[in-house]
Amino acid sequence: MGDSSGDTADQRPLDGIRVLDFTRVVAGPLATRMMADMGAEVIKIEPVDGDLSRTFPPYVPGDVNPYFSQQNAGKRFCSIDLRAPGAPELVREIAGRCDAVVENYRPGVMARFGLGPDEMCAAHPALVYCSVTGFGQTGPWADKRAYAPVGHMESGYIDYAVRETGARPENPPLVVGDIVTAMSAAATVNAMLVKAARTGRGGHIDVCMVEAMVYIQEWSALELAGGWTEPNAGLAHECPILVLPDGRVWAIAGNPAAWFDDLLTAMGRPELAEDPRFSTPAGRMANRYELYDEMTRWAAGFADVDDFRQAIEAGTPFSVAEMRSITELAETDWAAHRGLLAETSSGFAVPARPALGSGIGTDGHVAARGADNRDVVGRLLGYDDRQLDQLESGGVLVTA
Repeated sequence: MGDSSGDTADQRPLDGIRVLDFTRVVAGPLATRMMADMGAEVIKIEPVDGDLSRTFPPYVPGDVNPYFSQQNAGKRFCSIDLRAPGAPELVREIAGRCDAVVENYRPGVMARFGLGPDEMCAAHPALVYCSVTGFGQTGPWADKRAYAPVGHMESGYIDYAVRETGARPENPPLVVGDIVTAMSAAATVNAMLVKAARTGRGGHIDVCMVEAMVYIQEWSALELAGGWTEPNAGLAHECPILVLPDGRVWAIAGNPAAWFDDLLTAMGRPELAEDPRFSTPAGRMANRYELYDEMTRWAAGFADVDDFRQAIEAGTPFSVAEMRSITELAETDWAAHRGLLAETSSGFAVPARPALGSGIGTDGHVAARGADNRDVVGRLLGYDDRQLDQLESGGVLVTA
């Protein structure tokens, strides 16, 4: 374990914390990337065939494409064949010098190598061991394969969208389930590390995608209490999206308690408040497309976006937002001021950090599978070149 003494104002939040990372693709790698951004030394252990996301297009020599770079920036990259004689023993030795283990294999996979939570936590009582799966480590669905689209379907996320908007059942373009699971894992591991530092005892964390999805859906409790008392479509009718004559797409949003009155003030159409189609929230929901038509006709009268923005923001508490791509956002003064992006050693721009704060951000290190084998094992375990050569010749340490 690292030394956490000598605290200074510029020390990174997780300085001195070391994490052994047996994760792949998104949910696990994003969780450990967040910890690396906060200063933890994250040692990514890949199997012989590597993290699947290394194969995602576009192909890059060394398999360090943009997708892999984003989820894994700032880590150290090792590759160990757990099937090789002596490999599990080597991992246990490394784990003894770590504060946390994070893995996202199916339940029981790590235990088959003697590296499951029971064995590891018994050997190292202060260790925090986090398992990330779709349906949890135990129970009737524990062995069910889970990917983000499965989590979206089983958690009520897709059902909510279909019931409340009438949309065709479709998965979102982002793997929302993986992302919220990653954030749940990172937050919980960090909290358990505080407990371990205070008590000397860590323990096993069972992070489940479907639970994480239910936890973050803001209407879960309301649905469980009996559902909606009137039609609702989330933000669909309270945050209208309008296409201006120049083709640019904008949204307007305001205080939910007064948004309709504020909108009518901006439009100069107070009489619509008396229209029976729009006089109640239920009516506005049921007739939202007619309301959109009224707003679209109004928006079509603006010569340019500056006039539109002025009409909206002058005298009303609305905010106006333009639909942008990430590339377009990255070119704004706001992005430059925030330091939104960081460049990795693989040459790709990636999101720099989860939040702006002292000592938070990536060092940008990304490398091929196994590139840091000798440095990590030699530094942590004191192995000399002869011992490292033996691990390589024995097929324990492997490289791309």
